Amino acid sequence: MLILNTLKGYVLKVFDIKEEELYKTLLLQLNIFLLISTLLIVKPTINSLFLSELTSDALPLGYVLTAIMAVIGSYFYDRILEKYALNFVIERTLIGSVISLVIFGIAFNFNLGKGFLLYIPYVWVAIFGLLTASQFWILANLVYNVREAKRVFGFIGAGAIAGGIFGGYLTSLLTTFISSQNLLFFAAVLLVCCLPITRYIWKNEVVKLNAFQVSQRSDPKGESPFKLIRQDRLLTLIAIVIGISVLVAKLVDYQYSDYASRLIDDKDELTSFFGFWFSTLSVISLLVQLFLTQRIVGTFGVGKSLLWLPSGILIGSAILLLIPQLWVIVFIKVVDGSLKQSVNKAATELLSIPIPIETKKKTKTFTDVVVDSIATGLAGFILIFFINGLNISSTYISLIIIVLISIWLYFIYHLRREYIVSFKKLLETSITKKEKHDRKEIPVTSIVDTVIRVFYSGEEGQILHMLQKTLEVKNERFFFAIQGLLTHESAAVRALAIENLYFLKTQNLSFQMESMVHDKDQQVTTAAFRYLLKNYDNDTLELFNKYLNSQDATIANASLIGLSMELRNNPKLQDRFSLANRIGLALEKYETLTSQKEKRNKLFAILEAIGNAKVERYYYIIKEHLYATDTELLNAAIVSASKTLDKDFIELIVPHLSKKESRKVATDALYDFGEPIMDIMVNTIRKEHIDLEDAIYIVPVIEKFASQKAINTLIKITEDTEHAIKIEAIEALKRLKWKYPNLQIKDRFVVDKILDECHLYQTTLSVIHSQIVIQYKKKDQSPETLEENEARNGLIHLLEQRLDRQLQRIFRFLGIKYPPSDIDSILNTILNGKEEQRVHAVEFLDNILDKQLKKDLIPVAESTLMETISEEQIKKLNLKVYSESECYHALLERRDVKLKQAVLYLIEKTKDKKFIPLVEMALNDKNEKIRNKAAEILGSLEV
Repeated sequence: MLILNTLKGYVLKVFDIKEEELYKTLLLQLNIFLLISTLLIVKPTINSLFLSELTSDALPLGYVLTAIMAVIGSYFYDRILEKYALNFVIERTLIGSVISLVIFGIAFNFNLGKGFLLYIPYVWVAIFGLLTASQFWILANLVYNVREAKRVFGFIGAGAIAGGIFGGYLTSLLTTFISSQNLLFFAAVLLVCCLPITRYIWKNEVVKLNAFQVSQRSDPKGESPFKLIRQDRLLTLIAIVIGISVLVAKLVDYQYSDYASRLIDDKDELTSFFGFWFSTLSVISLLVQLFLTQRIVGTFGVGKSLLWLPSGILIGSAILLLIPQLWVIVFIKVVDGSLKQSVNKAATELLSIPIPIETKKKTKTFTDVVVDSIATGLAGFILIFFINGLNISSTYISLIIIVLISIWLYFIYHLRREYIVSFKKLLETSITKKEKHDRKEIPVTSIVDTVIRVFYSGEEGQILHMLQKTLEVKNERFFFAIQGLLTHESAAVRALAIENLYFLKTQNLSFQMESMVHDKDQQVTTAAFRYLLKNYDNDTLELFNKYLNSQDATIANASLIGLSMELRNNPKLQDRFSLANRIGLALEKYETLTSQKEKRNKLFAILEAIGNAKVERYYYIIKEHLYATDTELLNAAIVSASKTLDKDFIELIVPHLSKKESRKVATDALYDFGEPIMDIMVNTIRKEHIDLEDAIYIVPVIEKFASQKAINTLIKITEDTEHAIKIEAIEALKRLKWKYPNLQIKDRFVVDKILDECHLYQTTLSVIHSQIVIQYKKKDQSPETLEENEARNGLIHLLEQRLDRQLQRIFRFLGIKYPPSDIDSILNTILNGKEEQRVHAVEFLDNILDKQLKKDLIPVAESTLMETISEEQIKKLNLKVYSESECYHALLERRDVKLKQAVLYLIEKTKDKKFIPLVEMALNDKNEKIRNKAAEILGSLEV
């Protein structure tokens, strides 16, 4: 037991894991260990059986089929993930994989796996490796938040490395006892063990998360990664370099498989060979990663480090042309396998520093799957042409590899140059205009040196920007430069420097952090407390008792906030530190304070702590202060409410959107809930559960996401909503369309909406004309009362205003399809220009519109030039003349509260019982005011 406790303590300290995280972390590590071990048993087995039967001549087609299935499969897999829960998909994948392995094993044992059928397991094993690893990391991201993931993913990833080493060597060993095809049954047994682990993790760690937490821990979806890559030259070059590296790797893999299959006839020996070298490659890669990567990248810089992989393969390929032997191709394979996942990967990660983190997230899967698949397919076509078509020896594939490496080196050169350009832009955009006037130029040389130079001599804005970037990279080489920032004059720099150091392990700075607890800035002291909670060597409970009870209010408040931030989503640690009780004690302390400033600061700290730690017991405190008259206190409560990610707070935050003093904070707070809030917001608007004024300001919240889902949500809002909301939604769509070209708004949608609005415009004209006719006829038959006449004139006036609105909507929609500058000037001229200018504006519109829009829109535009509507113009516009009941029915069906009120008011003044069915129709309206008014009128009409 003592040994176990010592080992446990060592693991917790070295791998930066908290005690309460250890069990789930070990389970996840075991899960990925089993998955990769299974892969390393199945892959050499399938490869050897495939090559023994079909020879290496079949590999090119195998590459092509793998690429095709990967692209098609990823498309359908995304659709499946949208339809079914992740745990369901993972479990079905594992069960399906186990069944597949058993079927393959039986088929091979009974000699059923022959000829073209062998392509099925060959393609299957490639998809299996990609799919299971992807699912595992999605699951792991749900278990940990971003901060936790940075700490523990390295330890979990060690399970994958261990699985890679164990699986291959086990395969090599097992082939001395059992035949290759029976290894598939052993792999199936290993894979079955992943099922209970996955179920346990899901049940105990993921189920408790709400939709907002899941959204925050998932990669953003719905964007077009291809467009994002195409728009960013640095990303484009990175994708090309990765693609060429995969292409070269596949050609090397072909040579490796071809030589091995020709020299080793026995399929069991071939399985053993592949298994041994798969594991050996993992061992060598691990050793390079541990002992050489940092030195190579540190000594040679990122640009030159990228040359190691292609140079090593180039040397090996040249030797192979002179000495065509298996040991040479094994050497090339070792170079490729060991440097790709160590030196090359580390250098590529550093190269992506200037790329925004959200863009990296959105494009990562595309680069990993699609670019890899395209390169694999291209390798297959090259091999089909040269090997199968021209029938040349696989040795001479080295000539193609040498040519490709030349292209690879060319793009690496341009990649490094583009990195320098991007880095300079990064430094430019991170400083204010005032700083730009007299700033010092920072030369961009090697990546690491430039980052360090920014920390030593950059402006405050540059340093802050770079600290945000290094926070994403987590590289120990920046440790001492970041440590030097702890004495920087800017509190924001000091706080972000501590945030970076939290994740670095070069030295334990607890002693220095204890002194920073007394910093004048609460943000700095809070960050220092979080660092101490993670790294303090002695009893952290005693440490926090000391500071939470401090007589210095700033220290006591900061320690409470720091504790709440560090213990977020961790009920066990919250219980251990008695966080809820500490918040209770802080509330008691607050009541005894006499200084208004101290009371105020204490309350801010309490609100922040409740939100950070999601302590439901004290949610009533947040709710109380969401009605505060003090703007600063109100905004603090709004922020705290958003941090809880509790759905119940959404409807309490929304009313603050229409208040100018709290609008920005409320918008940001709702945005912080994540993308799932958009569905809630659109339903709230449609059901008219909130005031119109608040509903209008929901649109900017949705727009802020600037994603494809935001586009789709705004499109929903343009349907059957109030005019003011519609206009805001259309404007938001227009801004997103022209600001983010990667986002898609279907042209068909815009055209249909314009045509619908044109039809509505014509209907409104018909109703106005019909009302004028009705008014004229009533003069001769039974003259209207003064009240009825005024009500009808009011309705006609309101309808005329609606014409202007509908015209606005038509042109706003046009602004999505055509350049807004052109469309806005046309509308302005039509509405406010002189007669001749208005005619020219309509002519200009006629020239830019396509045929479909021209037919319906030009008559509408021309109607705006008319002072009155004649019978001839009615026929030209194809207007229908409605009866009085038809007019009211058409207007009551619209989503326009004011129009409905005007119609009901007119019906009330007519006192005509024939309109009772129309009033009864209004009793079912979604709007409470309309329902109440309809009930009142119905009562008077039925008397």
